[in-house]
Amino acid sequence: MTWCSYKPFRSPELDPSAILNVPEWSCDSEPITAWSNRKLDAYQRAIPWINEMRSEHLKTSNLKSFEAGDVVSNCRLLIYECQETVEDGASEAASLGFYDLLDAPPWDTWVLYRNGAVFCCVPDFAVPRAQDGIDANPVDCIHWADWSRLDEDKSSANRFFNQGLKLEKFKLRRIGDR
Repeated sequence: MTWCSYKPFRSPELDPSAILNVPEWSCDSEPITAWSNRKLDAYQRAIPWINEMRSEHLKTSNLKSFEAGDVVSNCRLLIYECQETVEDGASEAASLGFYDLLDAPPWDTWVLYRNGAVFCCVPDFAVPRAQDGIDANPVDCIHWADWSRLDEDKSSANRFFNQGLKLEKFKLRRIGDR
C-alpha cells in the first residue's frame, strides 16, 4: 500500500471526496447558511470515516510506528479552518502540493474535527513544506496550534488519542519510503 505519492499523504484509501462532495453555492440554490452548514457537516462526517479507514489499513501494514504519546513529540498540530479558504493556489504552490487548491492539508493527516476546524497531525519531516504553505497563505485558515489545544475539551482529546485513531500505535511513513 502506498501512503505517499507526488502529493504526500493523500492515499486513495482515505480519499474523502465522496463525503465532501457539496455542490458549489449559488444564490439560486439555497441560503448561504444552509450551504455552509452542509459543508461543515460533510467535514464532520469525513474525519471519523478517515480515522476508521486509516485504522483498518494500518492494522495490516508494516509501517514504522510511534506510541500514541510519542505523536506529540514527533508531530505538530495543524488547524485547518475549512470555511475560511480562498481558491488562489498560493499555499498549494508554496508547499509543493502539501496543501490543495482550497488550502486543505492532506487528508491522511486529518485526525479530529471540532468547531468548524479540522485538526491535523503533521509529522516533523513534513513541517517545512507545511510552513511554506502557511507563509504563502493570504488568509489565516491554516495555522499551528499547541497540543494543549486538545485539552480544552477533554472528550475531544480522548477521542483523538483513544477512539479516533483506534490504534495503540500511530504509524507514519516518510516521503519516499515504500
